[in-house]
Amino acid sequence: MTDNDLFDSGLTKSKQQISDDDRTTNSSTDLESSHISELDPEPTTFKGIIKRWPKSTFCIIGNEFCERFSYTGMRTVLTLYVMNILSFSDDDATILFHSFIVLSYVSPLLGSILADGYIGKFWTIFWISILYAAGNVTLAIASTFSKGSGVHPYLDIAGLIIIGFGTGGIKPCVCAFGGDQFNPSHLRMISMFFSVFYFTVNVGSTLSTLITPELRTIPCNGADSCYPLAFGIPAGLMALATISFMSGSVYYKKYPPKENVMSRVVFAIGVSRFLIAEKALKNKWSSKVHRDHWLEHYLDNHVCAEDPRCLELRNSIEYDGKSCAQEKFVEEIKSLIRVTIVLMPVPMFWALYDQQGTRWIIQAVEMDSRVGNSFTLLPDQMITFNAVMVILFIPIFQAFIYPFFEKIGIRTTPLRRLVVGGFLAAGAFVICGIVQLNVNKTLPDVPSSNVAFVSFINTHPDCGIIVRGEGIDERNVAASTSLTDDKIIDVKELYRIEVGESSTFKFNIEFSHGCSGKNSTEFSPLLKGGKSYYVIVSPQGISYDETIWDKPTEGNGQSSLNINFLLPCNMVPKTVSWATCDEMNTYSDKMALCPVYTNSAHPCNPKSKHYYSWTKDDIVTQDVYSDDNLIVLHAQTYGFVNPRPGDYQLYYINYNSSDSDYTPKAEEVTAIPVENGILKIEGMGGVYNYVIDVVDPVSKPITQVNYHTVTPKNHLNILLQVPQYAVLTASEVLFSITGLEFAYSQAAANMKSVVQALWLLTVGIGDIIIIIIAKLDLFDNLAIEMFVYAGAMAVIIGIFTLLAIFYYEYTDFNTESKLRPDSSSADDTSLKKETL
Repeated sequence: MTDNDLFDSGLTKSKQQISDDDRTTNSSTDLESSHISELDPEPTTFKGIIKRWPKSTFCIIGNEFCERFSYTGMRTVLTLYVMNILSFSDDDATILFHSFIVLSYVSPLLGSILADGYIGKFWTIFWISILYAAGNVTLAIASTFSKGSGVHPYLDIAGLIIIGFGTGGIKPCVCAFGGDQFNPSHLRMISMFFSVFYFTVNVGSTLSTLITPELRTIPCNGADSCYPLAFGIPAGLMALATISFMSGSVYYKKYPPKENVMSRVVFAIGVSRFLIAEKALKNKWSSKVHRDHWLEHYLDNHVCAEDPRCLELRNSIEYDGKSCAQEKFVEEIKSLIRVTIVLMPVPMFWALYDQQGTRWIIQAVEMDSRVGNSFTLLPDQMITFNAVMVILFIPIFQAFIYPFFEKIGIRTTPLRRLVVGGFLAAGAFVICGIVQLNVNKTLPDVPSSNVAFVSFINTHPDCGIIVRGEGIDERNVAASTSLTDDKIIDVKELYRIEVGESSTFKFNIEFSHGCSGKNSTEFSPLLKGGKSYYVIVSPQGISYDETIWDKPTEGNGQSSLNINFLLPCNMVPKTVSWATCDEMNTYSDKMALCPVYTNSAHPCNPKSKHYYSWTKDDIVTQDVYSDDNLIVLHAQTYGFVNPRPGDYQLYYINYNSSDSDYTPKAEEVTAIPVENGILKIEGMGGVYNYVIDVVDPVSKPITQVNYHTVTPKNHLNILLQVPQYAVLTASEVLFSITGLEFAYSQAAANMKSVVQALWLLTVGIGDIIIIIIAKLDLFDNLAIEMFVYAGAMAVIIGIFTLLAIFYYEYTDFNTESKLRPDSSSADDTSLKKETL
């Protein structure tokens, strides 16, 4: 949960207040409001408030709860979905995610125009909610298609675009529409409504960040994750939100649209301000009169008695005999320019803050998410810390931290809070970068395009091997071990061989003492640049294959492994009647990993999340060579699967049902265990090559299991992310909440909606910064990227501090003095009391 959610809902509240302020210039409106207040006094007791409370607002609150749960849940799991189902890279997933956020924060302008100028808030919420729900349904349907389907990513992106317009379209309407249900004079009840409304926003968002990732981890459709469920529940809730909203239709107060406020704002900013600025600059160059601000030269030729706006003001109830409309307007533009300049660092803050949904989740995937022995905290659940801590930090800062500094003589002015908040955001990314430096120790080195990495796996139980070759160091590989790289203990054993695009390389393999009957041999595999390989030296011969090195990114705490099945046919139990193998070909049918401690009668349940299987489509033949370089066996390589931590038994599997599209029940599966085929998966994030072969085909026909670690398991616990979340949340309280309040208070009454719109725009600009940096692909190391973001934020806040000290002066529009028609300077209206 971010205070963006609060701001999104509150934006139109401020616009409504501004619109009300504008209408107060009409004396009849003032009299009417006063008359209504006298006829309908606000209740003061709790019982009276409950009795007079508009019951239709509960439909609006229910709508907001469902909508926030829907949006936040979908957004929470989106990054992992894009990476794992759409097969986007980290950078491309980041670009798509933040493009969606940009759309979500630009489209509220369209919703505001539609509600204020055309069809009103009620119908805007209704029709856009239907569009919103349709987008959720579209994304949920897209997620039912398997990875690699032709509908990806087109249908997914279409769904996201619809959701972006939907969530943005109703952002500026729902909260304000709830406020419309109250008597405008019942300020206490309206305040209570907004408190309940914001609490609902927090609850919906927080629950969603906890629950939706859990829905994602449930297996379905033959996959280890269930994104159709994770997206389907939000889609259903959005439909429920629409129903909840419509259920109060007959009871709502529905005010017709009065004016296209946003169009007026755009005209005011884009046209009238330009004309004023143009005239002011022309007068500045031709005038000999000194003005404190260049915009004041707009008034050089101004005659108040002849100006239409001034004449209109003189005829209004507000006229005090001294005010000048144009001088006041110039002062308002000056305030807007000052606030706009102060808002310049805000996009960079959002560029840091919004990466909780992308880069920080990617970092969490590369960490050990186990908390204790029985609880796992999913990577995309970590953002819940932000949602909970922001609820805790707001009262702590208000009740303790701010008063403490005031008590010791340090004033916590808005600009000071913004400065501290900005530096805290930079600090959070420094912490993130330090954590990533340690995470990097379990990340693999990646071969360049002209280099191949090669490891050797020695499965001989009693003898070692010595590997030599031209231009490479000699390596000793002990019995039942392999050559590995491990940055944690500073071990680098893999061969790094320059092969260009591709080339064969001759290895000399010498067997050490204890390998009776084994002769030295040569092995010349074909190696390709940019690839990693492993050579298996087993009692049955020598073989090799290519391996992956990337850690699993599903976010379920898995490791990744493949099976090199070298077990000869005569070692396969006779009960495996469906086996198709012979002296030259090993077993090449279905296999599965099933938990060791399961129902002994039916140990393998394809519907379980701990069931990992291979079909014939997942198998690749691997030739095994003798010492004389003759092919002696066609072994099988079972491709990579991603099991969760635990102890697994490898089984020969046969489905008794012939329906390939049907996932069988446990009792419909014939499962025969592989002798000694126990695989212990410890930790998360490791990548392994398992070898199933025989101790000695002649003298000791016993099955043995060996494995090679391609990439070490994650060694940092996910709770080490909590400090960066805590610091960033403190930054949010200081920077985001204070910044919104500051921008609102420092804008003139008829500029407040403009400033609020600019604040909303800064969120989109911040996400555009992320998109640009990701698209430029400047960083291979996430730690360096985090440090660069931190440095950029620190520099920008440093500049902001100088602006706050030497440029900005607080303005209080509630106590400003009235302007005189003959004033030579508009500065008399500014209450210049303090800076930073």
